[in-house]
Amino acid sequence: MKRTSLLLSIAVLALVAFTFPSLASAKDAVQGAVTPVVPPTPILKVNGTEYSKGTYAVGTIQLLYTVIGFQFTAGDFGEFRLDMQDVRINTTGQSPSYPVTLTLPQTGSSNLILTPVPDIHSVTAPAGTDYWDGFSMVKISIPSFVPSTPSLNEDGDVLVGNLQLKTPDAGAHLDTVTTVQVHIMLVYPNSCLKLYDYFTDEAFTTIVTSTFVKLGGNPKVVKATNPFGQFSDNILVANTCNGIESFDLLIKLDNHFETNPNNNPGNAVSTFLSGVLTPTAGPITLFGTATAQGQKLCLPNITVPAGSSLLATVHMQLIKGNLPTWLGGTLDPNTGQYTGTFGGFVAELDVAGSTSNCTIPGTLHLLGNPNPAFASMSFTTQ
Repeated sequence: MKRTSLLLSIAVLALVAFTFPSLASAKDAVQGAVTPVVPPTPILKVNGTEYSKGTYAVGTIQLLYTVIGFQFTAGDFGEFRLDMQDVRINTTGQSPSYPVTLTLPQTGSSNLILTPVPDIHSVTAPAGTDYWDGFSMVKISIPSFVPSTPSLNEDGDVLVGNLQLKTPDAGAHLDTVTTVQVHIMLVYPNSCLKLYDYFTDEAFTTIVTSTFVKLGGNPKVVKATNPFGQFSDNILVANTCNGIESFDLLIKLDNHFETNPNNNPGNAVSTFLSGVLTPTAGPITLFGTATAQGQKLCLPNITVPAGSSLLATVHMQLIKGNLPTWLGGTLDPNTGQYTGTFGGFVAELDVAGSTSNCTIPGTLHLLGNPNPAFASMSFTTQ
């Protein structure tokens, strides 16, 4: 499995507000809602945080599917609807030069194709109580070259597509700060329970394999990580078996990290259980809503139906205030920098109930592969 291709293995979707300044000293906003059509009902998230229905947010919309098979299938994959409506937020702000052209271009990787229809909208000024609204249907498709490209069809590979909302220039005074990200992950059905462990930033938008550790003070101590101050440790369990499987899930953070929040009533751990869909192209799993798990890193008696997946996310951060020698890296006498690897991250599947509700060591589940799963993050001080 290629760790660099393990991009954001979670089905995610959200509603988002696109904040645009507006007319005659009045600030308007074009609010947008993304609704799945085929396949339906993924997780709702904005920047890695579960979406609360009835609200809008500015940020990255994420939508990820898991395909069980030994290669991707070219052709149409799915579709979602992007709704937009111009509403007035307040009576102050820079006035846009209506009408303003709003386009929906795809950016970045071409391994996944997002086709909005229409791909251009003309946003008009509010008139009395009437506000502009519109929508685009966005088709998700896999290009013909993908199935025949071995490097794109390894276990854990992810196809990524990005759709942006864009106005012509800054002079329109209509800001677009939102990207829709679609991810499709390939899971080989070569064992009953496939186990993956990987990192993203806390906002859940960028895969993380390395970090800088910022030192400060006199004497120097660990102050922060850069460019991301917090991370998400993501554990995905895909049930490719023909029947229901149950297990206890143990998550171990490297001893240089702690959950965030930590030692308070806040929630750092969430789990998502997918639904099941079997289209003609092959089994696809779709994730449901989050279950808050507090700060528990042992989750007993989890049951996953055939063809479904479990995702556990752990918000975490590097422990602060220790001397750089605590990091355990190697000092370069020429640069004064420490380099090393945080290699103590482990995810383990145990036989359901064998941990006696997480009070004793459990028995490894024989159907898990790999089991346990290990993850690591390299670091350099600065």
